[in-house]
Amino acid sequence: MHPNSDHLHICTVDVGKEVLNIVCGAPNVAKGQKVIVALDGAELPGGVKIKKGNIRGEESNGMICSLSEIGIESKYQSEEDKAGIHILRSDAKVGEDPIKYMGLDDEVIDFDLTANRGDLLSILGMAYEIGAIYGKKVKDIDISHKEDNEDINKTFSLDIKTDNCKLFLAKRALNVEIKESPDFIKNRLIASGIRPINNVVDISNYVMLETGQPLHFYNNDSLKRKNRSKNGK
Repeated sequence: MHPNSDHLHICTVDVGKEVLNIVCGAPNVAKGQKVIVALDGAELPGGVKIKKGNIRGEESNGMICSLSEIGIESKYQSEEDKAGIHILRSDAKVGEDPIKYMGLDDEVIDFDLTANRGDLLSILGMAYEIGAIYGKKVKDIDISHKEDNEDINKTFSLDIKTDNCKLFLAKRALNVEIKESPDFIKNRLIASGIRPINNVVDISNYVMLETGQPLHFYNNDSLKRKNRSKNGK
């Protein structure tokens, strides 16, 4: 603890080339963590420049950062991250660029489209546009997948009651485990302005962004099925 504060901590931080003292006020900072550190001279999003100095009489040589401080909007953060600094996984290498480690060093191209170019609201659509401009062939997307040839028409039926919906297709996926998506999927969704939820929701949004085809997953247990018996089977 800081001798002159009831909420500040004096942290001894190994930044790779040296060990520094950094004063941190985050409630979740603790011994043994791997964290994001901005050193003296670093410039964070919003023009914030980090300078070493003294905080309440104790030397501080940088800042231990939260996700907000490195430019990640709060709507993309967990409740734990919103409350304090971001804790890296144990496999993070001391002294490594945290932005690169977290997969946030990708570049984003922002397009401002007119209402008549809905065909460019996907990666594939933009690829076709660029291919047409430069006379390049677009690589085919691999959409191969395994199926068990189940005829779901024996169990489910689709009834379209919306006049403007001309086509609605369905498939059934079994033995799906709901969990967190891989970092690369979450990062790409965030870069596209979509908040990650879980692997099922995220992959539907990911494929939509790639192909332009809207997808939605339904909970099998909540659907009304044909010939459902009293015991729900």
